[in-house]
Amino acid sequence: MNQSIAYNPNDIRAIAQRGDIYRLLKQYEEALADFSRAVGQNPIYVWAIARRGEVYRMMKRYPEALVDFDRAIELKPDYAWAIAHRGVTYRFMGHRYYEKALAEFSRSIELKPDYAWAIAYRARINDMLRRYEDALVDFDRAIALDRTLFNDWRCERGMLLSYCGRYAEAIDCCQEALLENPADSFALYNIAVFKTRWQGLVEAHPDINTARSALLGLVNSEARGIVLYRLGGLAAIEGKTEQALNYLQEAILLEDEAIEFARHDIAWLELREHPHFLTVVADTNCGRD
Repeated sequence: MNQSIAYNPNDIRAIAQRGDIYRLLKQYEEALADFSRAVGQNPIYVWAIARRGEVYRMMKRYPEALVDFDRAIELKPDYAWAIAHRGVTYRFMGHRYYEKALAEFSRSIELKPDYAWAIAYRARINDMLRRYEDALVDFDRAIALDRTLFNDWRCERGMLLSYCGRYAEAIDCCQEALLENPADSFALYNIAVFKTRWQGLVEAHPDINTARSALLGLVNSEARGIVLYRLGGLAAIEGKTEQALNYLQEAILLEDEAIEFARHDIAWLELREHPHFLTVVADTNCGRD
């Protein structure tokens, strides 16, 4: 791309494509420069405008992202990709915007019924809105199209089943994950939580200890944030409130989605009205009204 642009500095397609490579490399300032250069030469270059919006979103510059997505969709009203990614922008702007996000995903799916990525995100937003049956329908539809959309799809599906009170099925999903990887700490954590809710703390005690042991072995790994979150969840189901909230508070500093996890994970049921818990999971996202 550099050679092509050096040969023809006005090749806006090459400039925009290089911007997209920078986006994928997470070199966001370079990506912005290239997309802005391309759009500066062609103000109705819809693809570049939408991709610049995605860069702004990834940089958490949400108002600027929405300006670009709005412009791209104004120019091309049936642009399913831009509509879905505007939905993701709303999703990360906080719970006040979840209904807007849901509407965007639904619109993009109407335009492109096999848009697995958008279906998967709609499942996620339905989950956040606690519409768990709807989330499960979308989740199953998404994985039927593309199982790679979720890193741990069996455990993710197990969590949705648990939210619906279908504990036996939820545990079965996680047991399937353990057949592939007996050390899967996500599956072990889920089983401990699901069994506690289904059969009680005494029955689940061995599973809690197994899950805790697996998680403690990962505390200093790259997954530290989610590991601390799950250690907090285990403490919560055991009634160790102070320890659970301390873990959660530290996890939130490392894992962006720990707040959303805690709001839905049934490990935290007893703490959902606890003043300290409510302070810890307070939504600090901001965006345009």
